[in-house]
Amino acid sequence: MENRYIDMHIHTNNSDGSLTVGTVLKKAEELQLDIISITDHNTVSAYDEMEDKKIRNFYKGKIIPGIEITTTYNGEIIEILGYGINTSKMKALLKENLCHIENRKAVETQLTLNTLKNYGVYFSPEFEKNIIENPEILFNTKKGPSKTSFIEELKKYPQNAKFFESQEQMERMTYRDFSRQFMYNPKSKLYVNQSQFYISLEKTIDMIHEAGAFAFLAHLYEYSPTIAENLENITNNYTLDGIECYYTTFTKEQSQFLEKYCKEHQLYKSCGSDFHGYEIKPNNPMGLATEKEKMNESIISEWIEKVNKI
Repeated sequence: MENRYIDMHIHTNNSDGSLTVGTVLKKAEELQLDIISITDHNTVSAYDEMEDKKIRNFYKGKIIPGIEITTTYNGEIIEILGYGINTSKMKALLKENLCHIENRKAVETQLTLNTLKNYGVYFSPEFEKNIIENPEILFNTKKGPSKTSFIEELKKYPQNAKFFESQEQMERMTYRDFSRQFMYNPKSKLYVNQSQFYISLEKTIDMIHEAGAFAFLAHLYEYSPTIAENLENITNNYTLDGIECYYTTFTKEQSQFLEKYCKEHQLYKSCGSDFHGYEIKPNNPMGLATEKEKMNESIISEWIEKVNKI
């Protein structure tokens, strides 16, 4: 059987990726991927662009309309992938259900600052002033996640090492580790409760189903260990259709466990690189997942013919 390669988790500059839809499609064509899904965070606007045949024709393979929705489970931020969505329906559901706090990013950023300061984290007066008066100086989502500036600022001051095992650990801390293990982890001493800004897990899955799509738990091991420990609870109590079993940072053992788990629990499997562009996530190359291996269509063979394609 001929190998057909896929990538079911790709971002563009319609959310927090660095590349345009056209550039992403050209890259997928260059890599000879047979099936892809663009899964921007909390938006389907990439698919509006693909209504332009000139842009859609950059890529000759199949595209599964997708999305990645930010939600919370027991106060911790997680993400759910939707595959085969009716984009018009999803656009209406997002408009109806997404948090519409005025100046949401500013409110969320101020909450993060105030919470961390209340714990005793030191930030310079200049940093605090810029958050309020000149946020564009600190936050450029085309160069990375918006909260990257918090960990970079925090690491400048030795007095903040008390929140970590050692100063060396603090200095090595990446944005990914800081957000997942500390800010988003309810068991952490630097937890920032941001659940007010996101749709509930139950509602998120319902929205994906209402848009005619399948709902998959994204990158299980990217969260704090609490989420993996509660996998059985999540799959037993929420109507997920599947799990992303292959992902850039997963080990083979982790992927094999999830593949077995899906088989035992009658869940579908998916896979993805979580490509954001080489500036933002240089270690997440398009088309590669677990231990930098290509992803074969056989991973999604149980459900690929049941979803919308363009």
